[in-house]
Amino acid sequence: MNLFVDEARQQHFSYPLHALRGVAAVIVLLSHIHMRIKEAYGDWALPPIFNGSGSVIFFFVLSGLVVGAALAKQELTFDRASTYLHRRFFRIIPLLFVTVTIGGLYLVLFNDSMTYSLYDDAYGDFSFAKFLAAYVGYSLKPNQPIWSIYIEIIASLLIPLMILTGTRIRNIVATAFLCIAFSLIPFEFKHHWNFYMFSFYMGLSILIWGKHLARWASSLPPFAFWTLIFLFATAFYCARILTTPTYGDLWIVYWETFTVTPLVAIIYYLPERFSLLNKRPFIFLGDISYSLYLTHWILLVLALNCVTTLMGTSNSSAIIFSAASLIVSFIVAYISYRKIELNGIKLGENLRTSNRQLQSYSP
Repeated sequence: MNLFVDEARQQHFSYPLHALRGVAAVIVLLSHIHMRIKEAYGDWALPPIFNGSGSVIFFFVLSGLVVGAALAKQELTFDRASTYLHRRFFRIIPLLFVTVTIGGLYLVLFNDSMTYSLYDDAYGDFSFAKFLAAYVGYSLKPNQPIWSIYIEIIASLLIPLMILTGTRIRNIVATAFLCIAFSLIPFEFKHHWNFYMFSFYMGLSILIWGKHLARWASSLPPFAFWTLIFLFATAFYCARILTTPTYGDLWIVYWETFTVTPLVAIIYYLPERFSLLNKRPFIFLGDISYSLYLTHWILLVLALNCVTTLMGTSNSSAIIFSAASLIVSFIVAYISYRKIELNGIKLGENLRTSNRQLQSYSP
C-alpha cells in the first residue's frame, strides 16, 4: 500500500490551482518589467510590490502536488515511470529549447550593440559551453528564468522516488527531514537546487494531510475562513518584500514553502470555495503560464531597447514600455502555447504511440 497512490486516485484536476499558476506567472512578468524600469527609468520605478521569487516557490510546491498526484494515480512501475519521464520531457523541453536558442542567437548577433543587455556581464562572457548548458537551465545568460526549469528537471527525476516513500507515515516524515538535511549541506549546488526539493516534497505531502486541514478550515465561519486564507497569503507574499533577503538565503525558501503549502492544500481540497478562479480569463492565464514565464525575458529587453531608442527615457517612454511589454508578452505567450507547447506534447504522444506499435509488431 502507498498512501500517496491511495489518495491521488481520488483526486481530479484543480482548475483554481491551474488559474493561480497563471496569476503567479503574471506576477513574475510584472516583477521583471519593474526590474527593467528601474534599470532605465530609475526615478519612475515603483516600490518593490511584485514578489516574483515567491511565485517561483509557489510553482515548486504546486509541481510537487500536481505532478506527483498525476504520477501516483497508479502504482509506480518501471513502465509507468518511463512514460512519466517521457511526458515530462516533451512538456518542458520543446519551449525551453526554442527560447534558449533565440536568446543565444540574440546574445551572439545583437546584444553587444544594444544599450540594455539581455543579461548581466558580471556573470562572465558568453560561450558555446554556456549556450549548450542553457538547454537544461544550467546557464542563465540566454534566458534568466530558466534557472527554475533546471530545478524542475531535477525534481521531475526525484518525484518518483518521493512517491515511493509513501508506504508509511514515518517514512514520509523521515524523508521530509532528509530534504531539510540535504538543504543544509555546506556546498553551493548550482542554483541552490538542494534548497528547493523540500518545497516539492511539501507539495506532494499535501496528499497526506491536506484533506484534514481543508476539512477543518471548511468548518470555520465564512469570516474566519477567509481571514485564514488572507493570513496565509499575506505571510507568504509579503515576507520577501519586507525583509529583502539575498540570493542564497535558505530561511526565506522555508518560510514561503511553509506559508503557501497550507494555502495550496485548502484550495486543492475546497475548489468550490474558489469558484471565481474557474472563470475563463483565469483558466487562460493558467494555460499560457509556462509560455509566459519562459518567453517574456527576451521580449522585455527587446521592448526596452526599442522604446528607449525611439523615445528616450522620459515618463511617457516608461508608460509605453510597460504597456507594450504586457501586450506583446501575452500575445507571444499565447502563440507559443498553441504552436510550441501543445505541438511538443502532441509530438511526444505520437512518438510514444509509434514506439508501442513497433514493439507490438516486433517478433
